[in-house]
Amino acid sequence: MSSGRKKINEILGMSQKELMNYLRETDNTLQPTDLIQITSFEHGIKALYYHKGSPKPFKTRVFLKNVENPDALK
Repeated sequence: MSSGRKKINEILGMSQKELMNYLRETDNTLQPTDLIQITSFEHGIKALYYHKGSPKPFKTRVFLKNVENPDALK
C-alpha cells in the first residue's frame, strides 16, 4: 500500500500522475470519489482536494521548494 512519507524534493520531482498516486496512498482523508487538482507554481506545487460535485475544495496541501532548509523560511 503506502511506501511512507517522501522528502519535499522527491515530491516536487514527481510527475503529476506519480503525485496523484502518492497523495491517494498517503492521505487518509481522501475518499475514492474525491478529486485532486494539482497546480505547479514558481515556488512549489499546490494540491486542492474536492468532494465529487463540490465547487469548493475541502483541503489544500502546498509543497514548497527549500522548505527543508529552515533559512529559506526567513
